[in-house]
Amino acid sequence: MVQRKSTKRNNSDTQTNHVFIKTVSYQGKRIAKATLLLVFSIFISSGLLRFLGCFDFTTLAGLKQVTTTIIKPPIKTLHRFPRQCGVVQNQTQPVFELRNSHSRPSTCPSYFRWIHEDLRPWRETGVTRGMLEKARRKAHFRVIIIDGRVYVKKYRRAIETRDTFTLWGIVQLLQWYPGRLPDLELLFDADDRPTVRSSDYRGQQHPAPPPVFRYCSNDANLDIVFPDWSFWGWAELNIKPWAKSLVAIEEGNKMTQWEDRVPYAYWRGNPNVARTRRDLLRCNVSDQGDWNTRLYINDWATEFKEGFKNSNLENQYTHRYKIYIEGWAWSVSEKYIMACDSMTLYVRPTYYDFLIRGMVPLQHYWPIRDLGKCRSLKHAVHWGNTHLDQARKIGEEGSRYIREEVNMEYVYDYMFHLMNEYAKLLKFKPEIPLGAKEITTDSMGCPAKGRWRDFMAESMVMSPSEVSPCEMPLPYSTLELKEVLERKANLTRQVELLLAGGRIKLTPIFTRNTFFTIPKKTLTIPFNFTLQCTLDKNITTQTCPASYPEKWNPKDDPETCPDYFRWIHKDLEPWRETGITRETLERARDKAHFRLIIKGGRVYVHRNMRSFQTRDVFITIWGILQLLRMYPGQVPDLELLFQCHDLLQIWRRDYRPRRGVNVTWPPPPVFHYCGHDGAFNIVFPDWSFWGWPEINIKEWNKLSKAISEGIKKVKWKERKPYAYWKGNPGVARIRRDLMRYHDPMIHLIHQVYIYNGIGFRTSNLADQCTHRYKIYIEGRAWSVSEKYILACDSMSLLIKPFYFDFITRSLVPMEHYWPILDFIKNAMTSSLPSNGATTIPKSYGKLMKMNVEVPEGAKEVCPETMACPVKGGRMRQYMDDSLIMSPSSKGSCEMPPPFEEDELKKFLEKKKKSVEKEVEKWTNEYWEEQKKSLQH
Repeated sequence: MVQRKSTKRNNSDTQTNHVFIKTVSYQGKRIAKATLLLVFSIFISSGLLRFLGCFDFTTLAGLKQVTTTIIKPPIKTLHRFPRQCGVVQNQTQPVFELRNSHSRPSTCPSYFRWIHEDLRPWRETGVTRGMLEKARRKAHFRVIIIDGRVYVKKYRRAIETRDTFTLWGIVQLLQWYPGRLPDLELLFDADDRPTVRSSDYRGQQHPAPPPVFRYCSNDANLDIVFPDWSFWGWAELNIKPWAKSLVAIEEGNKMTQWEDRVPYAYWRGNPNVARTRRDLLRCNVSDQGDWNTRLYINDWATEFKEGFKNSNLENQYTHRYKIYIEGWAWSVSEKYIMACDSMTLYVRPTYYDFLIRGMVPLQHYWPIRDLGKCRSLKHAVHWGNTHLDQARKIGEEGSRYIREEVNMEYVYDYMFHLMNEYAKLLKFKPEIPLGAKEITTDSMGCPAKGRWRDFMAESMVMSPSEVSPCEMPLPYSTLELKEVLERKANLTRQVELLLAGGRIKLTPIFTRNTFFTIPKKTLTIPFNFTLQCTLDKNITTQTCPASYPEKWNPKDDPETCPDYFRWIHKDLEPWRETGITRETLERARDKAHFRLIIKGGRVYVHRNMRSFQTRDVFITIWGILQLLRMYPGQVPDLELLFQCHDLLQIWRRDYRPRRGVNVTWPPPPVFHYCGHDGAFNIVFPDWSFWGWPEINIKEWNKLSKAISEGIKKVKWKERKPYAYWKGNPGVARIRRDLMRYHDPMIHLIHQVYIYNGIGFRTSNLADQCTHRYKIYIEGRAWSVSEKYILACDSMSLLIKPFYFDFITRSLVPMEHYWPILDFIKNAMTSSLPSNGATTIPKSYGKLMKMNVEVPEGAKEVCPETMACPVKGGRMRQYMDDSLIMSPSSKGSCEMPPPFEEDELKKFLEKKKKSVEKEVEKWTNEYWEEQKKSLQH
């Protein structure tokens, strides 16, 4: 074992010379000649081979006979790769020479004994052709090895290139141990979770299970565990082959001494793949408490774009404790975490891979509860920081196990023994099925590009092993297996006892540091946060995360808000002197669809009545939740009442002093999607900014990009020189009047959404920028179509509106009605609805003269409670599209000052009187000319 260890540190060495000699027989031929004859023969043979271009003579210079010591050389790589690309196709694949081992090899690590357990279901019956064919429906591909050659038949596509690199590993195995593997056939499933349930094959009346190879299994399944693809590299995530990663990890471990590492538990990964990972995020540091963890979300899409600069494994060894937690099944992150010299906090797993079964709690890792993991993690870190030497020893022992007992030599040995033991069970002769293709180093490596090619080059076996595989240990006896399992269970129970206040039975050879305290550090929240949907079928009600993002300190200075934000002051003017009291707010109750409460960054909703379609709960409230994700900690506690219908209810005339009528001032504050010069409603961005699933209108950020692309399809001069309108005339008399006009210069189309079951093919807004002029006309009140019409780069013809939304009060005739492109792009970027939604609550919150309370019957809402129960469809799609994934890098824009009295008066006069009068004059002159031409 010591001899093996001495050679493992040279995995980065390269060998520039290699041998391509076809093997003639399994045993090879020993040379039993005199020393002189032996040397003479070698020189003659090598001279001929060198002449034929098949042999590099200098290779022999390093050959010597090994007599007493076994030195198993590391797997050496050569970056001249692959060997024969560009040479004549269909040539004979070079076969490595079978080398004889000179002494008895060492015994394999203890986890090899689990090979016997994985194959036990077929020990009595063997594996028949019928059993194998039953596994076909579960498999991605079939591997056939005949006469030392590898053939593969693929049945379905695997995730990314898992199958490719798994097959690459098998091809390298045959080059590492040429001529050693027997003929065999096996079926491989490259998905995560095991599928062969043991409960389906219990009892003598049931047939033996189908033999399926995969990367992991669990106690309820019989899948055969095989080393995963990432040992040869995970190109999609830039995770290098294992031999190279080990070297980088060792260097990374040296960068920060254990005592100098951050005394917290670290995890970085993708929480979206499993409920248990989303639950882990509740343990992150927050204003509510510190669980001694530092958890970060890894956005692989962003990492890919930025060249994986934040995900280098060797740069993540700065914490004393690292958390391993499963994903959709077992996770390949396991070996990288455990090789780190930090004490691994191993959250109780459901699945196992081929190596973890050889590890022991409190020797190689510290077990963590799955349920109650926050408390368990906090305790583990506290224990480690008060038992520094013991914690360091556990970390180092786990790391030693990974580096020495799971290096690439042992990975190949495990594959070798597993496939040999499996082949012994076959009751049929392996055959090459129709459609199977031979795979070789060249056939796989030559077409590869980029990282895929680089990783194949780095993991390619350049010469056979000079030592035989390690010696396979005997199977566990029933008693031995029981003792192993009981020992692990007892050690895990010791940790549970310690968590409950007991003592742990570890040998007290290290001194307890009772004076240690964890230094307080100011840390920011993770850069990304995602939905934490529960996948537990036993949990019927989705709950909100225990901890919300803390206050975010943006990096960049905020900008000044656009000019139309000044109307917020105007909307809130009625309550400027009196403020908003509890009595004032309650008078709005009978006019509102729902009450929304924001308290401590959490959102509660109390519904009074149902709104039209999904304007209220699924869209308007969803938008407010995204606001809190975009600007965490910046929205004050408040209560507001929201009315979701089109028509307004708080009219100014009802609050004017008049004889004989008691008028209560101020008016009730009601939020609404639009306003009117004669009303007191507080204008708020409408629901469609986050999507209108009922009529297939996508969220604004995505739709505005689609409209921008649609604008480019038809240049302005090439557009139809007519006025265009498409909509539903049934909602308002003014629209029905419009449809009565029959003029060749006006194209009017009746849009009937009920007939759009054909997939809304005729109502795609991005395809409607084909006319030079587009008409905007109100519906029952203002219309959400306004922003889509204005964004179209056509000259907008606004039929005089009675209502306004939050943006249009700053539009000026003849300035923004044509062309509208600059205004709509610069003043209505995707962030501005959120900016507006931030400044309105901030300004509104300043007026509150009451304590914010969560009323009886109110329910907490969050993205999880709203989106997780929605299974697919446009509703869920629009929520996913509009989900804020990270806080804004800027603070909300700075609120401009209110209009001065004279300033507002001049603006309205310019907009309503001078410009509109001039347009009216031009219109009258046009019709006078038309009348004269008709008379002539």
